[in-house]
Amino acid sequence: MQNQEQVVFKRARTRYDADFHSGAWKVAFADFMIALMALFLVLWVMQVVDKEDRKAIMAHLHSSSVFDKSYGNPFDSKQSISPIDLAQDSSVPSQHDSNHVVHSYFQGDGEGPEMDALIPGQFDTQEQLAQLAKVMEVLIKQSRADGNVNITVVPQGLRLVLQDDNHHTMFARGGSTLTPFFEDLLLAFSPVFQRVTNTLIISGHTDSIPFKGNLDKRSNWDLSSARAGVARNTLVRGGMPEERVFQVTGMSSRLPLSPDQPESSENRRIELFILTTSAQEVLEGLFGSGHKESNDNNELNKAKQSAEMNQPVTRQKIPPQVTE
Repeated sequence: MQNQEQVVFKRARTRYDADFHSGAWKVAFADFMIALMALFLVLWVMQVVDKEDRKAIMAHLHSSSVFDKSYGNPFDSKQSISPIDLAQDSSVPSQHDSNHVVHSYFQGDGEGPEMDALIPGQFDTQEQLAQLAKVMEVLIKQSRADGNVNITVVPQGLRLVLQDDNHHTMFARGGSTLTPFFEDLLLAFSPVFQRVTNTLIISGHTDSIPFKGNLDKRSNWDLSSARAGVARNTLVRGGMPEERVFQVTGMSSRLPLSPDQPESSENRRIELFILTTSAQEVLEGLFGSGHKESNDNNELNKAKQSAEMNQPVTRQKIPPQVTE
């Protein structure tokens, strides 16, 4: 027993490097997870957003700038400039809700006398135009565009002036692409023009600052005409019949809202003028072949001509000639 060697077991202690206990790997792993989350977020947005919304996002990115103070605070949810509100406030109705509001106005859901009194058709009297103005005011309030649209009832019809404010810009400087805010506003107006059979004039207006993108010799006349055409196309895309449009025109800076300040942003606007029947006839007389005579006038003229033809012919006596 004494000659046997004694076996001794030693426990080896593994020494770990100090860097193993640091948090550097956690930072790298967090960066990887954030990049992976961003990738799946982009894939999800591409899946749920349709083609029209993607165009709106592209137009918004092309027309906006992080250095433009007119867009407000991007971290303020009340001044969000996102073309797609993923966390929309339930108190703010969407475009579908706005269309439902218009539909309920015309159908008359019993929630107010103005709703039941508004009947689809032609609006010519001042009372009818006032009812139409109330419908437009509801849509404007629901679109949070109170500071961007002015409504005026005039004897010739209803005038709507769309313009910029401190929070929303209609067009990029020198461009003719509508921002998503005003595009949604015009699309909300389209159901109204589906029911109202009045024709309208769409006019574009600019300030007196010369057109900057002058590589192709364009002017403010071209710019205002292009913007009016974009407004017309947006209304038609929203469902307005094409025959509702009587005239699309660009006025450049000829009719400023602030004549003393021709370079003011207030002069940059789009106007929608809903014409009464009498105003439309006057314009047709100016630009067309003149006023068409009514059936009553035609019958009266025919009767007058017939009476003149039936009148007896007066024969004059010829004095006898004296022959010498």
